[in-house]
Amino acid sequence: MPLSQVINETLRVANIIGGVFRRANTDIHFKGYTIPKGCKIFASFRAVHLNNEHYENARTFDPWRWQSNNKLQNEVGANLFTPFGGGPRLCPGYELARVVISVFLHHLVLRFSWEAAEEDRLVFFPTTRTLKGYPINLRRRSESV
Repeated sequence: MPLSQVINETLRVANIIGGVFRRANTDIHFKGYTIPKGCKIFASFRAVHLNNEHYENARTFDPWRWQSNNKLQNEVGANLFTPFGGGPRLCPGYELARVVISVFLHHLVLRFSWEAAEEDRLVFFPTTRTLKGYPINLRRRSESV
């Protein structure tokens, strides 16, 4: 499995940024509602990333979902995968962040093996996390690996 699939799925399920605040520059009419000019809006990444209408079994960690071309992901303007924001306010460090994550995971997988130290459980509110911080036991692999 390509590392990018694991990174995408991690960012989708457990992104550190839950969303962003914006201010309406004009009156916005959306699905029968009017958001008045000047109103503050919270655009929730989590609400989109964990929505079953956009991702099948959205609360399940499934890196394989990134293997095929998901129609919703490729629709122009769909903005369904936004772990680093988007448009003119796209995080300027997003490429560096992905490289750092890739290098870290590459070395972790090649140099260590791990197992869960105790049972833990994933929760989704107020953020996606494990109740106990997912304690693990690490073992350094032999240099021949």
